[in-house]
Amino acid sequence: MIFCGHEIEGRIPPALPRPVTRRRRPRAGGSAAVIRRPVEGTISGSSNWDGVVEMNESIDDFYGAEALARVRGDNGLASRPPTVAYRDTDYLTFEYDRWLSRTWLFVGRAHELPNPGDAKPVPGHAYFLIRNGDGAINCFHNVCRHRGHELIAGPCHNKDTVVCPYHAWTYDLDGRLIVAPHFGGHRKHTADGFDPAEYGLVPVRCAQWHDWLFINIDGAAGPLADFVAPLAAKFADVDFGRLDHYLTIDVGRIPANWKVCVENTMEPYHVPVVHKESAAGQPLALHYMVADGPVMGCAIDIEGSDYTNAPGDNALDNLDMSARYLLRAPNFFLTSYAPDKMIDTMIVPDARDPAVCWLQNAWYTTSGATLSEAEVEQWRVLEERVAAEDIGVMAAVQQGMASPVADDGGVLSPAYESCLTAFYANMLEALER
Repeated sequence: MIFCGHEIEGRIPPALPRPVTRRRRPRAGGSAAVIRRPVEGTISGSSNWDGVVEMNESIDDFYGAEALARVRGDNGLASRPPTVAYRDTDYLTFEYDRWLSRTWLFVGRAHELPNPGDAKPVPGHAYFLIRNGDGAINCFHNVCRHRGHELIAGPCHNKDTVVCPYHAWTYDLDGRLIVAPHFGGHRKHTADGFDPAEYGLVPVRCAQWHDWLFINIDGAAGPLADFVAPLAAKFADVDFGRLDHYLTIDVGRIPANWKVCVENTMEPYHVPVVHKESAAGQPLALHYMVADGPVMGCAIDIEGSDYTNAPGDNALDNLDMSARYLLRAPNFFLTSYAPDKMIDTMIVPDARDPAVCWLQNAWYTTSGATLSEAEVEQWRVLEERVAAEDIGVMAAVQQGMASPVADDGGVLSPAYESCLTAFYANMLEALER
């Protein structure tokens, strides 16, 4: 019997969200209204939580008309959203209800679950991914149907069943309840009125595109292929069928809102300051903005780019190649480095804490080339250096938002941060539905 990822002795589980009722003071003359808070993937796409959160019902109530105009750039230069969008738990609930639960979220990779019974939690959410006996990867709420204990606390492999560490309720790899030991008495696993078929794990819609795994919390989004198509079109020269994973850098928990991380990943304005040496070969002047519907970011074209610091030939001491850094909102981010590298950046919001997100990068070749151990190590060292530089500034931005001075959203460079304005436009379109 395996209790996957759990240390039973002395283990204190993390605090879980509790039903609360509260009333938010309206902003900018808005009126509070009762809406239902989504439960991290409501059953069958419906809101089924009995608790009620009384909060603002529109984005205008959170931002106010003046801030909305600044974010849109209605009167000239644009700004980022006010700090409520990065620090407020009610706003996070609103964001999930109106946007994140209704779209596809990038949450994992198929190569991390190669065999039946391989499972891992979804960062920042009470879900887990698992490969079943037929080879399909599914997602379930990470909670036992008995009394709510977490089932999968960390990555695990080759499981025959999923066993709750509390009372050993046991599920098969498709989420069906197999046995509830002694539920009706000693060695009596049934009871009058108890139908195990009614107590299987609750699924969350899950789909795969190449190596990448996505979930749709409310179950009502359009096909995943349609969702990724605008981004795939920007990489029409890439043969995704030849993706070959060679490196993962798991940064883990970041003390910043997920949008802070997305913003930093998209814009090049910080590169000559934060990455002065690590990205010395990608001059700011050569970067240009990309904004096309739900796809935004930046790119750089370097004439003759073919890894002038080629791994194995000389030191890979900075990024100096043509590249595309593109987001398919809200969180599917791909980077290509000439001539044959593809990197995903998985930025997962934390569904409980607006000041936290989860960050991981995976690296692939797209040409069929095989990297030596020395070459992989060169990439790892460089990318961990870049990541460390980014983590510092992202955490500092989140800290700075505690000041009321930051609430006006600052001001964005029209030359090098217009991709952020495009991201906010996509966000507002979803939140105003």
